[in-house]
Amino acid sequence: MKGLDVFAGALNIASPWYVAEIELVKGQESEELHITIEHNRRTLFEYEGGKFSVHDHQNRTWKHLDFFQHTCYIHARVPRVKIGDGKVKLVEVPWAQKGSSFTVLFEYKVIEIVRNGMSVSKTGETLGISAKRAFSIITRKVAEALSTQPLEDVKQLSIDETSAKKGHNYLTVLCDRDRKKVVGISAGKDAEALAQGLIDMEIRGAQRERVKSVTMDMSTGYIAGVAQYLPQASIVFDYFHIMKQFNKAVDQIRRQDQKESRQAFIRTRYLWLRGKEKLTTAQQQRIAQLSASYPRIGKAYQLKERLRDIFAYAHIDSNLNG
Repeated sequence: MKGLDVFAGALNIASPWYVAEIELVKGQESEELHITIEHNRRTLFEYEGGKFSVHDHQNRTWKHLDFFQHTCYIHARVPRVKIGDGKVKLVEVPWAQKGSSFTVLFEYKVIEIVRNGMSVSKTGETLGISAKRAFSIITRKVAEALSTQPLEDVKQLSIDETSAKKGHNYLTVLCDRDRKKVVGISAGKDAEALAQGLIDMEIRGAQRERVKSVTMDMSTGYIAGVAQYLPQASIVFDYFHIMKQFNKAVDQIRRQDQKESRQAFIRTRYLWLRGKEKLTTAQQQRIAQLSASYPRIGKAYQLKERLRDIFAYAHIDSNLNG
């Protein structure tokens, strides 16, 4: 087997495509392997069921998995064809998905590594791409997988966000609260991300008009998105985020009162944030004494615990009536 055929076999390249050239060049950090792929002359390329002659070409480059420890790129002049209505369209290539800058094998490797437990940011670092680009690959693959799973109508929707690392590269995840399953996913954490997630949901057969309530955090972007794209739905702020804001306020008041007497508040920060049922008798007595001496933090703590009680009773009532 000739050298070029070895690479063609490894890349699963078949006629009318063939490996035309392989070049090892000095990159910024190490040597890079550049593989150029061409197609046979006079080939008719398929587009949406029809076959067309080549109109012109567009130069494209894709990042591939490393070959022999060398960073690898694939280059090709991708044909464009003129279809029946006179429009010129770029044909698809067998080694990469439409619009992607990575080969299919590279994208599958990203998914495999993340599935095995590595963080998205570390996966990107391992494969030599940014966390943002790794996140983009995962988002698209998840959306493709979800699109093959039909949905029943979603009545109780939840919106949540996740990120590759703190403060970066967010995903918006839409879930059916009743069935506890993902129904849509998109990049970002704003109103437009919500809109894209809803498109995912509708592609699978669920209608946004049937959504009755949306549970989410207090993100202004999501609030605006629900008002614009789900105007019939009620907004429900979830317990976790409400309590997070309440605890933040309690802690701010503690910090202010602590300025008056640092010694009195020493080692009490987490006592104010825990539920009263998780405190020992001695800890509860200390909270009571400080609340009496410092009414502001005492009142804030009391309100926080009353809110927890309200949520607890509401949960019990919901279970009894559910």
